[in-house]
Amino acid sequence: MPSGFPAWQQAELPAPPVFRLRQWTLLIGPGLLMAGANIGGGEWLFGPLVTAQYGGRVMWLATAAILMQVFYNLGVMRYALYCGEPIIVGFFRTPPGPRFWTFFYLVGDLGGIWPYLASNAAVPLAAVILKRLPGPQDDALVRGLGYVIFLAAFIPLIFGGKVYNALERVMVTKLVLVLAYLGFIAAVWVSWDTKWEIVSGLYRFGALPEGEFNWATLAAFAAVAGAGGLTNSNFSNYVRDKGWGMGPLVGALPSAVGGRTIKLSHTGKVFALTPENLARWKGWLNHIRRDQLLLWAPGCVVGMALPAMVSYEYLRGVRNVEGNAVAAMVAGRLAEQHGAAFWLLTLLCGFAILAPTQVSNLDGISRRWADVIWTGVRRLRGVEGNKVKYVYYSILALYGVWGLVALRVTPNPLVLAIASGVMMNIALGVSALHTLYVLMVLLPKPLRPGWVFRAGLLCCGVFYIGISTIAFRQQWPKVAAWLGL
Repeated sequence: MPSGFPAWQQAELPAPPVFRLRQWTLLIGPGLLMAGANIGGGEWLFGPLVTAQYGGRVMWLATAAILMQVFYNLGVMRYALYCGEPIIVGFFRTPPGPRFWTFFYLVGDLGGIWPYLASNAAVPLAAVILKRLPGPQDDALVRGLGYVIFLAAFIPLIFGGKVYNALERVMVTKLVLVLAYLGFIAAVWVSWDTKWEIVSGLYRFGALPEGEFNWATLAAFAAVAGAGGLTNSNFSNYVRDKGWGMGPLVGALPSAVGGRTIKLSHTGKVFALTPENLARWKGWLNHIRRDQLLLWAPGCVVGMALPAMVSYEYLRGVRNVEGNAVAAMVAGRLAEQHGAAFWLLTLLCGFAILAPTQVSNLDGISRRWADVIWTGVRRLRGVEGNKVKYVYYSILALYGVWGLVALRVTPNPLVLAIASGVMMNIALGVSALHTLYVLMVLLPKPLRPGWVFRAGLLCCGVFYIGISTIAFRQQWPKVAAWLGL
């Protein structure tokens, strides 16, 4: 192993759960948590934005993005099942070593560190207070609400024993409420023409808008359909914290309150390739496939399609729609046609979509780097396992300071979200290729993925790097002019 990262210990692989329909609660895991977290910027900002401008014909980008991410997610989960470590620690175990990957993935995380979800969630909340769409004269109110939402996102991460447990409760609740409300509107008031436009667009592969269009917007749409960026790597963290595979032998991140007895090992644990362990391994692989194919992927597709249907029905033909005002604009149209109550309900739905996702973003960034520091820094090796929370919450506090500064100095939140999306694509594409390398080098041959899976990870890397490269080439003249080149 590269210097700075200890060798794995050995232990027995726990038995996988035996899934039966009566035990459907066994399916509640990272896929459902992340499906709830992933109904956010892409679904409520870029879905309505691109469908209002280009119609449903570009929805296939969401299908392609989610399909590519399934390969990525299963790849990072496979690694965590084997050793109980998150994939980012696996990245740091490969050449040229931790120093290089620290710099590389810090740069890769830049697209995800901007708290644009808090600033966008402030818009529908401001509209509830003002009883109208906020304008330039309301900038102080919107910005102040952004601060409040951002700081409130820290609260669920402080309680619950495991940080994962608090996240699971928040995201599953959000998923149920949001899909129930949007599903009701789509079923009752959205026309069949609109439904067909969106649903058929999910499979209209290769279709592009007529005339000139902004590739950066489409690239950002692809970036945040599903998870996006290094956020997908969190699946490996959640596999461990949920207690799947070797996870229960390694531990989990304890919360600040209620996590005294929860500990996290400084290194992963792997199992011997005995017939019994190999049989259990196949059972765990089937379990994560159910998690992705029965819950996460369908949840993300439905979560993308429903907001697009509702917004397309009520904003069709609207030009230059501001993504950060979509919730309020849709709410206004619903209120005009179906009663004033839907102004409040739809605004609260938009807020419920955006604000909780800021919670998962805070956790994802903090836990990625807490795990790297906890495993890689030699001075921490003698520290007790329950003290990892001090590393996690120190990073969380630093991010809190940064977030408040970013909310103060950053430009239009929609512009920021588009720029972040393009950067997230590069990080996801490169880390998909890196995941393939980790699986083929660090896992024993019998546990490595087959050719179909390898091709899927390769396509994931090419897809995300390619679409952002096209967007960057289109926008380069504007970037060059801004830089004075």
